[in-house]
Amino acid sequence: MRHSRLIAAALIGALALAMAPKPMALADGAASTRNILIGVGAAAGTLLIINHNKKVHEKYAEDAQKQAALAEQRDDAQAAAQQYKTAYEHESAVASELKKEVAIQQQQINKLNAAVASLNPPGSNFLATHQAAAVSTQTNSTHQVAMAPTQAVSYGWGDF
Repeated sequence: MRHSRLIAAALIGALALAMAPKPMALADGAASTRNILIGVGAAAGTLLIINHNKKVHEKYAEDAQKQAALAEQRDDAQAAAQQYKTAYEHESAVASELKKEVAIQQQQINKLNAAVASLNPPGSNFLATHQAAAVSTQTNSTHQVAMAPTQAVSYGWGDF
């Protein structure tokens, strides 16, 4: 119990000191000027900190904008690469179809060459002879002479 009385007395004494009137402070001009200068310095410091923070945030915003632009360029480059890849695949498919068509045409040419070769067996000289269409007759004063068909048409060099 003794401790609680001591604690209560200390609390009452602290409250009495807090409620007691304070003596008036004597202020001279130097202290007032000093306090004004400290206030102005604090305001200037506050403005400096605010401006610095503003510039830092602007720098962060610029960096974020640059990163976004780089990401957009990267995405554009990836999209362009994908488009080039797709275009290449389409061109490859077209080229493959053209190769197939050329192969079919080559087969047809080979068949036609074989048909021509069967018409002209090896060793022939591509000499085609045609009979004359009509036998002409010459009229002589005494008798008529019939002309034999002697015309030959050559497609190629023929025989020497």
